[in-house]
Amino acid sequence: MRNPVIDSVWEQIRHLEMGGAAAAQAKLQEVVSIGRAIHAAHGEQVANEIMDYGLIETALYRCRQIQDHELNGIGYDELQIFYRYATSAMSRAQTVIDTHYAELGL
Repeated sequence: MRNPVIDSVWEQIRHLEMGGAAAAQAKLQEVVSIGRAIHAAHGEQVANEIMDYGLIETALYRCRQIQDHELNGIGYDELQIFYRYATSAMSRAQTVIDTHYAELGL
């Protein structure tokens, strides 16, 4: 990818404080944009397969909810679970995009 999604901003998502919520929101918007670009170029099925059927978006959204203290009873441990899933899934998505869909210029 021209601009990898997983970068120093992405790394901030793992923090409950220190800009974690802002990073999660920024990366959520970026992931949504990538999914839309893939959908527009190759259709819903391809976008779903690459972007893990919206689960990357959901995990980032949950990270932001945890950071904003919107979900009672869950905190740091759950943040790490959602963060690690999103990181792993987005890493796989970036590899697929780089390998098979470089023409999209993402």
